[in-house]
Amino acid sequence: MSGLISIVTPVLLHMLVSNTVAALFGQRLDAASCTALAALIVLPFVWAMYRQDRIRAGGDISAQETHAGQSREVKDTGIAGKILFGVFCIAAGAVLNVVWSTVLNAAGIQDVFSNETQEVLLAGSMAVQLVGLCFLVPLAEELIFRVLVYGRMKRYFPVKTAAVLSSLLFALYHGNPIQIIFAFPMALALTAVYEHGQLFVFPVLFHIGSNAAAVVFPYFF
Repeated sequence: MSGLISIVTPVLLHMLVSNTVAALFGQRLDAASCTALAALIVLPFVWAMYRQDRIRAGGDISAQETHAGQSREVKDTGIAGKILFGVFCIAAGAVLNVVWSTVLNAAGIQDVFSNETQEVLLAGSMAVQLVGLCFLVPLAEELIFRVLVYGRMKRYFPVKTAAVLSSLLFALYHGNPIQIIFAFPMALALTAVYEHGQLFVFPVLFHIGSNAAAVVFPYFF
């Protein structure tokens, strides 16, 4: 039971920090600033959890992952391969964001559900959005949901089950219906990127590309 509780511990921590920041600074800071500040505060704690998981695993989890009790060696693609895959992740995240947003808009989802949460987030200053939403938030959320939640789920569930469950948790954590519908397939893509690259920097880059598209795209179209 304690092991299963550890799966949601990072999420509960982030929720606690976010609510505390909103209560203390919500009247003085905009939503994007509060979100960025919460991510900044939680980062050292989730990084410490990540380090503990690596120590507990007995090695560098970027070189070898355990999947449902079975170990699999990860092929080293070299620096050039990693750089190319990183660039691909940024571009793929941006493209998937634009395509999926276009599909949802064409389906008229905003006529059914409110997207006020995202509208409020994107109402802040561009500097805060670029630093907070396009860097701090992706880093914190990927450490929480892909590295910690998904990584811990794989101790108890098959990989595909862990991918779906962690993606569903990620989507539900975003709150409103539009964000849930948008975030679930994005989370599956992020998990696939993490599985393929075996380094958490890759889903972080994918997430950065996706959020950057949401921040920058409206200024041009």
